Amino acid sequence: MSYSTGGTIQANDYNNLAWGGNTTNTYSGTINNIAMVWGTGIGYKGYGQDVSAISALTASTTVTATQWAGLVYTLNKTLAHQGGSGTQLASGSNIGIVAGATIAAFANVSSGVTSINSTANAASASGTTTTGTGLNTTISWPNSSSAQSTNWTRTATFASADQARYFFNAGGYISVVLTATNLNATSRSGDIVTIFQTNAAGFVVRNANCTPRTGTSGTVVSSSSALGYWGLTSVNQIMLDLKSGSATYTYTNDELLINLKTNGVQGANGDVGTVITFDFTLQAPIQSNSNFNDVVSVTATVRIDAVFPETTYLANSWGAVTMA
Repeated sequence: MSYSTGGTIQANDYNNLAWGGNTTNTYSGTINNIAMVWGTGIGYKGYGQDVSAISALTASTTVTATQWAGLVYTLNKTLAHQGGSGTQLASGSNIGIVAGATIAAFANVSSGVTSINSTANAASASGTTTTGTGLNTTISWPNSSSAQSTNWTRTATFASADQARYFFNAGGYISVVLTATNLNATSRSGDIVTIFQTNAAGFVVRNANCTPRTGTSGTVVSSSSALGYWGLTSVNQIMLDLKSGSATYTYTNDELLINLKTNGVQGANGDVGTVITFDFTLQAPIQSNSNFNDVVSVTATVRIDAVFPETTYLANSWGAVTMA
């Protein structure tokens, strides 16, 4: 970087900060830059925002006050999205930059660009929430000692590959709420209700990680907090394997499995899918205890909520999420 405090910024300095040195508005992460995070980006970087204020310059051209102000303003909005208004370099639509101004007041622009790239998925706030409709599945098991299992799926669908990326990259997340109703008042139906809505209770899928359950108790066989959007593949992965903590020892092997997957890569910019599938299985092994005598009749309800990124500093580039 050839510019220095009090000096005159050159076109190549500007292009390095704005586009990582590219002069054709092409995305690259080789050198930390603003466009990679603010614009379309690639993979886990990219909010899908308008980059016209930081268009690359032809080599050897003079950087105007308007162009430099646009760069710093875009950087400021990115910093504020990630860390709040207190992280901005200055305020105002043109940051007080006028023709003839030097870069002395903005010697920390370079460190700001480094910062937004190292915390590309950070968000200082969330936006609105779309609450999904609870969809029901009936769990009906007979008064039998044979093994039982009920499997079903729910989905969250994004309109395009990039919109899925923008949603998670900018701080959006999916929150799933689990509830259940005992339809026949048997103890085992009560146990299934408990494992589903109390022990599991729900989960949250973010960009790089997840919360496998929001409930308590029960016996966790396995869980993974690594299954955020960027940890998913087109093959089911176990997010939670949970067994009952029932005091009725006959039922302690009642089990809930939750798997996550996507429909695989759909676009050209490094997404992992446009459809997230939530796969649920309630199951029980063969019962050998003579005390087992309960019919199961339970309604299991899954509600999927979408919590969107904030729109104070960002424009909505992610669209709607369809829950089914």
